[in-house]
Amino acid sequence: MAVANYKEANGHYPPAHILGPDGRPWHSWRVLLLPYLEHQDLFKEYDFSQPWDGPRNRRLAERMPKVYAFHGGDTPGNTTSNYLTVVGPETVWPGSLTASGEAVSDSQRATIVVVENLGAGVHWMEPRDLLIAGMDFAINSPGGVSSRYSDPGVAMLDGSLYRLKKDISPETLRALLTIGGGEPVESDGAGGWEWLPDGRQRPIRQP
Repeated sequence: MAVANYKEANGHYPPAHILGPDGRPWHSWRVLLLPYLEHQDLFKEYDFSQPWDGPRNRRLAERMPKVYAFHGGDTPGNTTSNYLTVVGPETVWPGSLTASGEAVSDSQRATIVVVENLGAGVHWMEPRDLLIAGMDFAINSPGGVSSRYSDPGVAMLDGSLYRLKKDISPETLRALLTIGGGEPVESDGAGGWEWLPDGRQRPIRQP
């Protein structure tokens, strides 16, 4: 998994975003992971001296890696990422700061690192994700974990994939998103989240 490879190379998990000289988010974790997704050339062309939507970086927009879109959703011209993080001081993604492996005291198998999203409309280079402080914990809400599939998928810190069922409680979902809360989390399958061997093998959500 690209996040794990980044951590191994850098000694910490990637930040959710990098701030520019104006103190605003300029660069996304999705750009930082490009070398770990076999997109070294695209990474070299990205200009960190200007914001993500600066004139030179805008030329790279339509070269979004396929892995940032749902399976089958990598259509020509698509620049919207379906994979977001959940940002907050208690998550793997504390904004412009970074989390070390030692900061994660909860089980890696029960700690979410990336979620699916359908509806937030985040450009793949845009340094914007979901904020846990204002997140909608309802499954398949555009402002939270959502998907083209009936059960949205999430990736865990150990690299495993899980699906979130409609009956997962907001408390369980929040517990899965934090790295050191020590909250009791029901075993997968019983608490509304279960192992997902192949993310493509899910029914499409009906409108």
